[in-house]
Amino acid sequence: MAELTVRIENKQYIQGTKVLDNIEFDLGAGEFVAIIGPSGCGKTTLLNLISGLEPSEVGNIVFDGEPLNDQMCPPIGYIFQQPRLMPWLTVEQNLRLVQPNSHPDTIDELLSSVGLEGKQNCYPRTLSGGMQRRVSIARAFLINPKLLLLDEPFNSLDAPTAARLRLLLIKFCQRQGCSVIFVTHDLQEAVYLADRILFLSQSPSRIVHQESVALTRPRTESGAAELSWQAALLAKYPSLLAGSVI
Repeated sequence: MAELTVRIENKQYIQGTKVLDNIEFDLGAGEFVAIIGPSGCGKTTLLNLISGLEPSEVGNIVFDGEPLNDQMCPPIGYIFQQPRLMPWLTVEQNLRLVQPNSHPDTIDELLSSVGLEGKQNCYPRTLSGGMQRRVSIARAFLINPKLLLLDEPFNSLDAPTAARLRLLLIKFCQRQGCSVIFVTHDLQEAVYLADRILFLSQSPSRIVHQESVALTRPRTESGAAELSWQAALLAKYPSLLAGSVI
């Protein structure tokens, strides 16, 4: 199981726009951390740095005891805001993009576990939005990730579909034992899923508050205990979702 250390002094682009400012946190093995912050504060940039999709300074991100920059193919799964399936490839071919040598039985079993049994030869255009998201979840777990990154993966889905996919995510994470960083705008979703929540400020982002979710599992979406915990937090920090504890 992965252990992650993130120490980003700053991140800015060529135009001089500073996005992140002294972001520092650790992720324990098997821990599920949610990140919440105002729109445009750099949450996706942070995930891209952790995943290696964007370059970072050497040693800023240490994954499993080694700087991420030194690792050729770290076992990191990434579920994006959109499914990002190749439309000219079948479901099976989309999965094989991340693990070309997967045994057909492995793919069949994985698709069955996400409710897509028999969909190996379907093209993305023939699938609903929820089904495409399930393909993206299957793709992320095909590599047996030690670290899973999720960037608001359920935000454009109807409520019942999103609820089913959250349950599926919980099941996969428990089975795999992976560490998770989950970006969301939805505090209720974070309370339901996470062990700990990091709250970011407006850009350039820094962590203004973090809170362990001291609720027993399994939890209930919109349950009394969950809603009470959320209400107490916002009563103490009314501007927290806007990126401030003042």
